[in-house]
Formats: sequence, C-alpha cells, structure tokens
Amino acid sequence: MNANKKQSENGSITTHANPVDITPFLARNTKTVVLFEMTSCPYCRMFEERFADLARTRCQDFDFLRVILDDPGNPLWSQYEIRAVPTVIVFANGQVDSRLDSVLFLGITKRHWTEFSAGL
Repeated sequence: MNANKKQSENGSITTHANPVDITPFLARNTKTVVLFEMTSCPYCRMFEERFADLARTRCQDFDFLRVILDDPGNPLWSQYEIRAVPTVIVFANGQVDSRLDSVLFLGITKRHWTEFSAGL
C-alpha cells in the first residue's frame, strides 16, 4: 500500500495515493473516517478543509484516511458503491458504519456535512 501521513494540528490523515486494497487499514479496532476523492475534482478541493477540521477535532475518536480514486478502474469505486466524489464513509472494524455521499455536480454541502459530522 502506498500511503503517507499528513499531520494536522491535533491529529493526522493517512493518504493512499494509489489504493488497491485498504482492508488492512480498515480492520483495526478503531473507527475510521475515509474520504474518497479525486485530485481533479473541484468539489473535493473545496471539501478538504472541512475534513481536515474534523480530523483535528476528533483525532482521539477516529482514524482518518484519504483515498485518491484517480483511476476509474480502481475496484474501490464498485466495492464501496461510490457514484460521485467526495464521498465519506465511516468504518467500524472493517464494516461500513455510516456514509455521506456526494451529490453529483454539487459535492457535499456545508449543511449536509455539519449534520453528518455532528452524528459521529
């Protein structure tokens, strides 16, 4: 797995630039918040700071992972039924616990993110 960690003020976000199988990372005994995104996606760029803010404030509760899905053939698209990016999925012990799907041509709105993250 090709991964690196980006330190935020109070936590870190692991980034997988060429993900094939993220299962070992998700199988930990912690909850993991995963942001699926593409480098060419303007909605993803606008959403990055909100995700980083959550990582800073909730690093004691969750692990944080960014998965770059630039390859349309990446099996994670179908494995996690990702239809648009950014998409956020929360995993607990390797299983999907909750998710917030992007709206095509809109992304994740501030209101939707606020409601979703408040429920974590």
